Amino acid sequence: MYDYIIVTHLPAFYKVNLYNELAKKINIFVVFISNDTSEKRSSDFTSLANAHFEHIVLSEQPFQTRNKLTILYKLFSVIRNIQYKKILLSGWDLPEFWMVALFFPNRKNCLALESTIVESNIDGLKGAIKKLFLSMINIVFASGDLHVDLLRALNYQKEIRVTKGVGIINKPAFEKVDKKYQKRFLFVGRLSKVKNLALLIKIFNELPNHQLTIIGDGEEKEYLSSIANENIKFIAPIDNAKLKHQFNENDIFILPSISEPWGLVVEEALYFGLPVIVSDRCGSAELVHNGLNGYVIDSSLKKLEPLIKSITSDAYNELFQNVKGVSIMIKDSQQISIYERNSR
Repeated sequence: MYDYIIVTHLPAFYKVNLYNELAKKINIFVVFISNDTSEKRSSDFTSLANAHFEHIVLSEQPFQTRNKLTILYKLFSVIRNIQYKKILLSGWDLPEFWMVALFFPNRKNCLALESTIVESNIDGLKGAIKKLFLSMINIVFASGDLHVDLLRALNYQKEIRVTKGVGIINKPAFEKVDKKYQKRFLFVGRLSKVKNLALLIKIFNELPNHQLTIIGDGEEKEYLSSIANENIKFIAPIDNAKLKHQFNENDIFILPSISEPWGLVVEEALYFGLPVIVSDRCGSAELVHNGLNGYVIDSSLKKLEPLIKSITSDAYNELFQNVKGVSIMIKDSQQISIYERNSR
């Protein structure tokens, strides 16, 4: 008998890493709806090459073009023929998740919630639909504080467990060296409006002695390139395995998003020793402590330019030294134990 059947979208690297660790502790079976997506930050974002747990993939088509009816039938058949203690659903945004919640005992249903109060509509019909889904869920594993705020706003009264993450990042070995502040800032992610990059670029246009490197691709790339000055450079998406070189070659990571359910790249930056500037509308902002390992700012970015100007070599050195005290390993261990403790 499985402790969890986990139903999730894709074999994203951070999910596969999490499931590998969980499989060392408990008995899991993972159902991936599709094996790939047309929307990803790098070519190695999804892969099952290093998966060490029992699993099945329901569609070999890209997630966006999957045959939903076929997958619903396959998913129902898989779950009906497996003995399990609990089902863990990785969201409420797909018909596949709704089918499972509706047709299988809700006393066994769990939800890994990655949506936050920031981007979620809690009023009217949309709010009512979310409340209906939650009525079929017995335990919610909320990624962080903004996720718990959403549950409270939707009047969820059952059990909530906070995981402080949405998965586990890759942790390649790298040489830890002391850095001298050279005013080099880094962004990694999709180039979309929600990332707030147009405003970020306008601010760095006024900071000619500071360098901003933007790594990624997306619908905003051409426009963003057209408004950027020479101190801002764009780099095409880089495989996760090679990103460590970019973290090593920059001083501060910045994530200015208008909305970001978590922001796994913040964890990656901290792991590689970079202080972080992050919008307060990002779920992972709770990993950043103002003036210690970085700064949390309002998504209007009104205070960003004076903040950047205030960072001296001494201030940076203090931030850099404090980041060394941030243990992503401990955070991940706690995330695993939360799922493990609630599997019985």
